[in-house]
This record gives sequence, C-alpha cells and structure tokens, in this order.
Amino acid sequence: MKTTKPAALALALPLLVAALAGPALAQQAGNVPNALQGFAANRDQPVRINSNTLEVRDKDKVAVFAGNVVVVQGDTTMRSPELVVFYEGNAAPMDNQPQSTSSIKRLEAKGGVVVQTKEQTATGDVGIFEMKTNTVTMTGKPVVLTQGPNVVRGQKLTVDLITGVSRIEGGRVESLIVPGSVKPPEGTPPARR
Repeated sequence: MKTTKPAALALALPLLVAALAGPALAQQAGNVPNALQGFAANRDQPVRINSNTLEVRDKDKVAVFAGNVVVVQGDTTMRSPELVVFYEGNAAPMDNQPQSTSSIKRLEAKGGVVVQTKEQTATGDVGIFEMKTNTVTMTGKPVVLTQGPNVVRGQKLTVDLITGVSRIEGGRVESLIVPGSVKPPEGTPPARR
C-alpha cells in the first residue's frame, strides 16, 4: 500500500470528474429539497478535492481520499471524513502520465456526509453514487434535507439523477414545509389558481 498526495491525486481526479459530470437535471417547483442534484447540475464546472491523504490501490481498483474530505464543483460542496472511489480499468501512471482508460463504478462517502448548495443541504451517515444506475443513495439516522425553513427527515434518500425523482423512506418520514418559502426555478411560468 502506498499513500501519496499530488501524484495519486492527478490519477484519481479525472475519475471523480467523470463521475460527477452526470446528466443535467431540471429541478421542478415543489420537489423535495435535493442538494444531491447539485453535482449533476454543475457538470461543466471544475471539481476540486481536498483531503489529508489519498491512497490509490490500483490492484484493487480503489482510490481512498481520507481526512476532512472536501469536494467542490460549482456551487455544490460535499464534506465527509472519507471518500472511496471504485473504478474499472487502469489508473496507474505510464511514464509519469495518468492514463485515461478508467471509469468510475461507484463512489462512497462515509462517516457523516454533508452536501450543500446555495439554498439546500443534505446530511446523512453514508452517501453512495452508483454510476451504472445514475442514482445517489444517502442513508442515516436520520437523513435530513433542508431548504430555508423547510425540513424533511427520513432514514434513506434515493435520487435518480436522470429523472430527478427523489424518494425518502425508512421509518416515519417527517416534513415541515412552510408555504411560500420555495421559489420556482427561473423561467418557470407562475402557477394558475
């Protein structure tokens, strides 16, 4: 096992950029607050990752960012103690140049995850980004979503990054929705009454 910072970061960064550059999403008025969609909405923005260490185990096809991990893309920030990247292909350098023959299978943020955009925050214990199904699942006791004064709590949040559909389940789902506190997305015509 080898722990490195700059060289390994240069290898793992293209993997994470590819993973976070998912399909664009359109949030609809009235959706559950969903900070997790921020990464897909910011897909054209550069990704910055900071952590105390980075360990790339190419034989196991795993890269582990550990210690105060902060991922920033556009106006979306994710914080967690650990981020594990599972990939296919080869991330080992050839002649000190990273290869681009890798693809991300799954990302796992562990140990308490916070995802924030300008208006929304999602918190939970674990966040899993599945590339094959384009889904994000956050679990916790509880998972908490907030947008201004609005709060939704449950034990599991699943977001389909293609359709933008969010599902909260597990135990009793608690919601506090304050009328008039959610603004419709720009360009949305006013609702008819």
